[in-house]
Amino acid sequence: MTARHELRRVIANPALMIGMIGAILLLAIGVFGGIVAPHDPNANISVIFTQRPDGSTAVSIPPTFPDLDHLFGTDALGRDQWSRILTGAWLSLSVVVAAALTRLAIGFTLGITSGWFGGPLARVVRGVTSGVTAIPQLLFAIMLVLVTRTFGVAGFIASLALVGWPEISEYLHAEVVRAKAQPFMEAAHSIGVPRRRLITGHLAATIGPQLLTVAALETGAVLLLLAELGLVGLFLAGGTSLVDDFGPIGPLKGRAAEWGQMLGTIQFYAITAELPTLIPALFVVLASATFALLADGLRAASDPFSTSRVLPGTFGVLTKVLVGALCFSAVGFIGVNVRPGALSMEEGRSLAANTAETTWPGSEYVAGVARYSSTSRVIDRPDRLTYYYRNQNGEVLRISFMNADRLAIEVRKYESEDEIDFTSLKALPADLISYEPPLRKAEQNGGFAYRQSQPSYLVRVILTWPGDRDAPVYSVRYSPTRGPQSNARLICCFDAKTGDTVDSLVAPRVTPPWPVPADCSAARSVFRQIDRLQGYFVDGPSLSVGNPFNLNYQGDNFLQLVGGQGTARLESATNREDPTARAQVVNAQPTGTIGGQVISFATLRLPVPGCWTVEISVGAAALKYTLYAYPLECRPQYERFASIPEITPVACRRP
Repeated sequence: MTARHELRRVIANPALMIGMIGAILLLAIGVFGGIVAPHDPNANISVIFTQRPDGSTAVSIPPTFPDLDHLFGTDALGRDQWSRILTGAWLSLSVVVAAALTRLAIGFTLGITSGWFGGPLARVVRGVTSGVTAIPQLLFAIMLVLVTRTFGVAGFIASLALVGWPEISEYLHAEVVRAKAQPFMEAAHSIGVPRRRLITGHLAATIGPQLLTVAALETGAVLLLLAELGLVGLFLAGGTSLVDDFGPIGPLKGRAAEWGQMLGTIQFYAITAELPTLIPALFVVLASATFALLADGLRAASDPFSTSRVLPGTFGVLTKVLVGALCFSAVGFIGVNVRPGALSMEEGRSLAANTAETTWPGSEYVAGVARYSSTSRVIDRPDRLTYYYRNQNGEVLRISFMNADRLAIEVRKYESEDEIDFTSLKALPADLISYEPPLRKAEQNGGFAYRQSQPSYLVRVILTWPGDRDAPVYSVRYSPTRGPQSNARLICCFDAKTGDTVDSLVAPRVTPPWPVPADCSAARSVFRQIDRLQGYFVDGPSLSVGNPFNLNYQGDNFLQLVGGQGTARLESATNREDPTARAQVVNAQPTGTIGGQVISFATLRLPVPGCWTVEISVGAAALKYTLYAYPLECRPQYERFASIPEITPVACRRP
């Protein structure tokens, strides 16, 4: 049979031709839609001005009907429908294909296994399928999406996949049982053909052609289920309605275009603007019909009694093309949307900024929080990544990414859940380090041991810029999920630009009389007034964060707080300008209480000012650092500590 004759058979199968052309068009829209989209799919337009042929200007309020500028009109927020359909095709169809392939894998595995081996295994599988089938698909899908929503895209795909596989399993079970009873299978078994060859050769050749038909049908079914979930307000792209004290208000504001999310807006404007809101539904119906026609055409092409049947070689080529397109779509989706690892702080900020600008234009980014559960032995992915924006009235907008997933976004107005005082915070700049290095340092400096003893605690990495600081800082808080917070612990702080450890005091900074010399790597170079103190932890051979904080230097005294339990000992202290100067530790307190914290501290007495390298130990732990001490007379007059009576003040001059 010639290739021309085969081509005629394919052309004579209109369902296959239309289905294949439609599938290719959908694939092309998914790949190139975002490139050819005529408008920004997320650009909101409150009022649309249109120039009429007579020179006048027409003013319309979204949603609007189709015109020359907007081929399919605009939605309730003035966003171009055609651009959103083109841009959202890749995300929507890729999720559908990924879920359909997962559903098929489950159904194929259970159906073929139970049909081939039979017995107790078949009874168990059929019992499970009967139980799942008894639950309405939409209701079951809603339940699964709500349960798995914290897993983001992976949870959504799993929810779509776990609905509908029983029908596939039952179909394959019946086909396998029928194929096993065929004479050629019995003959092959009687002559000793191995079981593996029976399955991969004879059985696959018998039921293989039907599998592609089932795959096309299931892809269309998953797409319809995605649309149904969107209609009830469950969708993938991370949009949400604004929420006040009485629930959702206004139309849906989504970060990314996605067909299910677009259908979620119909409930607000289906009566007053039917056509613009039904455009997404029309495309879903057309795409689903494409897969249905493709399935019918594939069935006819593989039916030995059909006039549209093609040769196995031709059918194999069609199979490879379609399977390749499906795999390309699924792999492309994973590569583009389900990127490995969690969002960094800057990546999440760029996504949150778009949502903040459409919700509260002009608001400023003032805080970021990465939240973890303390139950994990190794913390590698936040349970929630949150960004706080503040408008001109001081009101707060919270934007959260569940499981640090770029597509699982939640927006709440007037709501803070991280005990942050936003009144004195500066706006955060760009190009800051992510939350992983500060968390890693905090875990190494006692946080890991502490949270293992407190399994019900939350771990939060908090990014802020207090008004008194020269740079933004990260702090790591270990606190109970509920109840009194008296046992909470805070490891603070880390410079958000450099990652260096800084002290834990949050108070007005005092200008030093002169800068620290360049060849002195002092941990603290200026005074700070005491505001609130935080205890540090001891972990192994090193003390917590590794830097001191200078509470007060009065001529020859430097009060040093250290973590852990035990009496502080001075191991060494060397002055760079005067190597003969000898320092000493006095008034060591093994369990002193400062600021409500039980902590070890001691007074380090320095005979001369200048650059000092000091090493202090507590038990088996050691703390080595460099400090630059200023003379007493250089201390600002509003410093709250009185001079030590027995100490003679040193003149305020450079060493």
